[in-house]
Amino acid sequence: MSAETPLRDDKKPHFIGGVLSRQSIDERRKRPISDPMSLVITPLLLKADPYDYDSIDLRLGSHFLIPQSPPAPFLDPTEENSSRQSHLKVHKPLGSYLVIPAHQTVLGATLEFIKLPHDVSGQILTKSSVARTFLLIETAPWVHPLYRGCLTLEIANVSNTPQVLYPGFHIGQLILITNDKPADETQPLSGAYVGPIEPESPPLKHPKDVLREIGVRRYRSPHSANWESTAGSDKLASHT
Repeated sequence: MSAETPLRDDKKPHFIGGVLSRQSIDERRKRPISDPMSLVITPLLLKADPYDYDSIDLRLGSHFLIPQSPPAPFLDPTEENSSRQSHLKVHKPLGSYLVIPAHQTVLGATLEFIKLPHDVSGQILTKSSVARTFLLIETAPWVHPLYRGCLTLEIANVSNTPQVLYPGFHIGQLILITNDKPADETQPLSGAYVGPIEPESPPLKHPKDVLREIGVRRYRSPHSANWESTAGSDKLASHT
């Protein structure tokens, strides 16, 4: 019986969640794009079946964000555009390559654009053949229902040797998992990442705003010896 098929006793339905099989993935890809249960993965460059029994192979795209030293000696969430200034945008077209030094990281993205159904979450994992060269991609592996866009990949070379990345090569596997309750597809898409087609640097929240939400009344900025109020910019008494 399919993992998506509900079993029923005399009174209550029972949800049977699980990983989508090749058959279920293919069936969802054939649904109209307007169907909330439809799955979109494009482009698929080969006529050959892109699926394993329970996953889909994804390729590396051609856009990268390379970490660089920001103007400040650290990545500072109190400074506007600090995250963007800490990355260098690089485009490597198909046929070219990118070298990742040993023990360094870059942000990449999948070549494929993905639309998840309203009742399916995803998990992106490093392909085993890639992981055995000590390249890892899934430091933030979870994909929520109704996601639209290319997937940003946090690519880490944890080996002692520089490694070459070729855009277009298989780099990850997407596993799709059914949820017990569908997301509401009628609501506008929201969140930090909506419809990206390139890797995106994180939108950092100001610590003042985050701490205020949980009831913290003061905080320290890396640029000041004084404590400051989370309710505004007024400085409090200096503490040593």
